[in-house]
Amino acid sequence: MKPCVAQTIYDSFSLENKVAIVTGAGNGIGKATAKMLAGFGAKVVACDIEEESLAETVAEIMTDGFTAMAIPCDITNRDQVISLVERTKTVYGTVHILVNNGATMGGGKPVNEVNEKEFDRLIDINLKGVYQFIYAVLPLMRNQRYGKIISVSSVAAIAGDMTDIHYAAAKGGVISMSKTLAKELAQEKINVNVVAPGLINTRMMHEWEIEPALERFHRIGEPEDVAATICFLASDASGYFSGQVLSPNGGEYML
Repeated sequence: MKPCVAQTIYDSFSLENKVAIVTGAGNGIGKATAKMLAGFGAKVVACDIEEESLAETVAEIMTDGFTAMAIPCDITNRDQVISLVERTKTVYGTVHILVNNGATMGGGKPVNEVNEKEFDRLIDINLKGVYQFIYAVLPLMRNQRYGKIISVSSVAAIAGDMTDIHYAAAKGGVISMSKTLAKELAQEKINVNVVAPGLINTRMMHEWEIEPALERFHRIGEPEDVAATICFLASDASGYFSGQVLSPNGGEYML
């Protein structure tokens, strides 16, 4: 590779000196994203409610020679979220990148099995949790007039699904909220985008029957497929992307 080409790639995709918060970083997409962001040079603050798996993620990043810090956090708890952002500021100075990945599944329930408590739980985690982190990091991003907010939705929010109206509703809300924020924050040089994956080989996905999908696609997506999309949106190469929904789904749904 010619040195000039390597330099262009580096300038476009490097995350050196960037600070990134990744929620749901204990496993699956969040873990793959935290590791990939760190590999591109970011200082990663990994967040998850599962402390043991979170510690494993950060240990793997540091073993590879990159920078990361683990902060356990319940994304539905505003005090914990604000405390995490304040600690990040104390240690690393600011936040440049926010990846809202923390979420839970609906369990494959038809509408008559989704009670009010379960509906509220999915909204709290999958939608309000995203809002909590955006609310907490925005003052920093506005002050520096720079920010990359990437929230993980789902192809179910775009195309619907056979079950789990509460999951689809929460993930659909993530898209609508992000598009509105993209317009609101455009003049402040803060990019807001969404990644809406299809079937991805994670622990959460295995709550579903995946065999029918294997008959339609040549493979199920891996967490790294989504992480690569997130890293693109976190980089300066995506500077003209805002309010967009990128959907790595293997052809499951075509925009």
